[in-house]
Amino acid sequence: MFKNQIKLLLTLLILPFLASCSWEDLPAYEDAEITGMQFRYRWASSTHKDPITGEPVVKEVQLSTQTTINAEAGTIEARVTVPAANENTFPADARAACSQDKLWAQVTLSTAARLTPLDGAPAMGTPGNWTTPHTYRVTAADGTTKDWTIKVIEFNK
Repeated sequence: MFKNQIKLLLTLLILPFLASCSWEDLPAYEDAEITGMQFRYRWASSTHKDPITGEPVVKEVQLSTQTTINAEAGTIEARVTVPAANENTFPADARAACSQDKLWAQVTLSTAARLTPLDGAPAMGTPGNWTTPHTYRVTAADGTTKDWTIKVIEFNK
């Protein structure tokens, strides 16, 4: 009986703290911006196999990406440079296969924003052909939307 009374007392003490916060108190972020961009290249290793499945391990290299972001126009121009081959981290055969039509992209968005690919643009984090511009819609937490066009203007290998 005494345990039930302690539980009831604790519940009554905690209840005001739970009721003090509401969703209305949280900020509704209105920014629908892309603030950064990065490209990566992935390949199936010819030398490293998964010890359990025997399948090739997927390797990844980050490509040097310099961006010009025009927030007013909603455009990003990217200059991508493939790093030099490295026997341990980026074999010459993987570097030779790296091309602009097999890149994985990622972006940094405003707080609580969502990104939606438009007109057949590749989803972020999946391989895509970046030989042509792609358009994405960024939706802010408050519902504000802004369309962005991303274009790779240089691919240096």
